[in-house]
Amino acid sequence: MSDTKSRPLAPAPPGANAALDAQQRRKNVGTACAACKARKLKCTGSVPCANCVKSKVECTLDRSADKRRRGALKRKIDQLADQEELLVRLVGVLRESGNRRAVPLINIIRSDASLDEIRYYINHQLPRLELAQTPELVEVCEEVKQLQPSQSRSMRRILDAKRLSDIPRFQVPARPWTTVVSDNDFVSHLLSLWFTWSHPFRNWIDKDLFVRDMQEGSLSARFCSPFLVNIILADACAYSDYPEIYAIPGDPSSKGARFYEEAKRLLDKEEGRITLPTVQGLGVLWACASMTGRDRQGWIHRGQLAYAVQELLQKNSVLAADADEDTLRMVPVINRTVWGLFNISTSHALADKSRPLIKPPQRHSLPPVGHEGGPDEWRPYPDHADGTEGHSICLFNTLSCLSLIAYDVATFFHGEALHRPRAEIESKVIELREGLRLCSDRWPACLKTNLEAPHILCLHMYHDSIIMAMYEHLKDPAPTIGPPPTISPAQARETCFSSARNVARLIRSHRSCWGFDRMPVSNIQCITAALFTLLDDLEEPNNREAFITLSVAAKAFSRRWESSRTVLGTLRTTAHERGVTLPSETDSLFTTLVTPRRLGVRDSVDTLDDSEEA
Repeated sequence: MSDTKSRPLAPAPPGANAALDAQQRRKNVGTACAACKARKLKCTGSVPCANCVKSKVECTLDRSADKRRRGALKRKIDQLADQEELLVRLVGVLRESGNRRAVPLINIIRSDASLDEIRYYINHQLPRLELAQTPELVEVCEEVKQLQPSQSRSMRRILDAKRLSDIPRFQVPARPWTTVVSDNDFVSHLLSLWFTWSHPFRNWIDKDLFVRDMQEGSLSARFCSPFLVNIILADACAYSDYPEIYAIPGDPSSKGARFYEEAKRLLDKEEGRITLPTVQGLGVLWACASMTGRDRQGWIHRGQLAYAVQELLQKNSVLAADADEDTLRMVPVINRTVWGLFNISTSHALADKSRPLIKPPQRHSLPPVGHEGGPDEWRPYPDHADGTEGHSICLFNTLSCLSLIAYDVATFFHGEALHRPRAEIESKVIELREGLRLCSDRWPACLKTNLEAPHILCLHMYHDSIIMAMYEHLKDPAPTIGPPPTISPAQARETCFSSARNVARLIRSHRSCWGFDRMPVSNIQCITAALFTLLDDLEEPNNREAFITLSVAAKAFSRRWESSRTVLGTLRTTAHERGVTLPSETDSLFTTLVTPRRLGVRDSVDTLDDSEEA
């Protein structure tokens, strides 16, 4: 028999123990590199891994894919450390910079810019010489680059945390009002946003009656309808940061598109029937179309709205003659709707330099000024900050009286006889200014002293916009022949500048109280008028400062509304045509607009040139 005695084993070859250790460690690898995943190989988890070294290919490992608790915790700690270091460096730059090099950076941060935008500005927009002179900014840029891969994930976690603490002001059901979504909380969130930021100034819907009917869920309701609900939800999507607002994930142009298309389908289904919710919804549809770049549709809905208001007024006269008590409750609601739609029609006509399509209602149908009905508090939902007194009835009455003067301004200056003698224009301006003064004198004291609520600030901006619209026609040089002008061009220019600077002051008040993340959409009309007015003299320091403030606000608006992007592009083009040099502090605001295409994926950067071509 052969000898069965065991022979001694030969020594292990060099590296065998390391290979064995690597094989054992493979069992604890939480994620594989991209190449091993593609080839379905076991990965060692190192960079580069053994397989990639052997195959001589690039090894890329996404450690964020490791879902193990210890790895996730370590990444979170590293991410927080990176963010803390970036914050300390950024604060150091702003604190130690004694010149204007950091001012554009401050402005882009104030415009609610993301870290990706700040990085892009530092990389591409600051002059190379400035970068060479400010090495701190280069370091900040490098820190932002290192932070970028984890930013989208951290942003999602921040949004998730905010969502868990989100308590909508109005709890309403999604069904049977919309087929787009079935999430009651999401619908309640959108409705609460709309009634917080849009409705107080564009107030043609009775909030209490609408919410009551929506909560009851009856399709036979008199103050609510699926069409009205869906177009409100579409309009409210601009104020939300939830991913559900996009029809195409991350595409800003698709915000609220599903609700918008549903609302149009429901409007067609009504086949021309004129009901109170239908007329109210047409007003929201027109406003939504004009602010989201659907200009052609907006003109169509504008004409539909003018016709529907006339039909509603005739219906209201019939109701007023009816002795039925339940029916008579509809009369003041219709009056309020007509006045509210008249207000928005007039403000749009003033901004667009066109004639208003809705004529002034009977003045006696205005609701009386007063504070009956308990406290009227406004809160900055979705933030949990303290609110302020809203004074909604006082504001509605005052806004309606102000719109009567704005209607006369738009009708006179944008009518058929546009080229009038200067003396006739001066006489009309003096008459209108006196009417505006008397109107302002009759404002309730609460609207003069409480300059905190966003819609009250907007009321004062509207007042200044009317002044700018009146005096802009007297800024041109007076004819040398004839009597001297009653209002000189210099006086007219200074009056316009003063009103534009006042709009900037009110915008600063809004920023200090509520920030720039959300503002009443009507602000953009006032901001636009002030920006174009200030273009006439940016050398004057006060005008320059006001222009910078308003530009930051317009940039913040552009993150939520497409129309504001157009304003920025048109303003820059106009300045170029006039040979006006915009303040260097606004370079970052007019050069780039960052549009996130897909949530959680690297943002793409669009220029204003792209938006202008579109």
